Amino acid sequence: MGGLTTTQLAAFTDTQIRGFTTTDLAALTTTQFGGLTSTEIGALTTGQIAGLTTTQITNLTTTQVGGLTTTEIAAITTTQIGTLEITDITAMTATQVGAFTTTQVAAMTTQQVNALFS
Repeated sequence: MGGLTTTQLAAFTDTQIRGFTTTDLAALTTTQFGGLTSTEIGALTTGQIAGLTTTQITNLTTTQVGGLTTTEIAAITTTQIGTLEITDITAMTATQVGAFTTTQVAAMTTQQVNALFS
């Protein structure tokens, strides 16, 4: 995985992206992960989302966050929640924000919770 360019990663189909293991995804560099399109992010399985590193969650762009489905948002772990950036939360749609579980909201910082309502 380490040798793939962002252009090559962006060319993968949804089916190919779903074929990545959590180990494959975790092995992506920050630059490589940043090259995934919002469509590719939206194609990830809930298991893949839950397996993302906290660094990968932190480095999601607002465009990539826009690709998250409600099912994927519900799969974000409480450990990952704390690393979601405020700008990412404020960029979410009302439907996306509504997908957070009460457990996830309880794991958020005060600033993150405030961002849900901004």
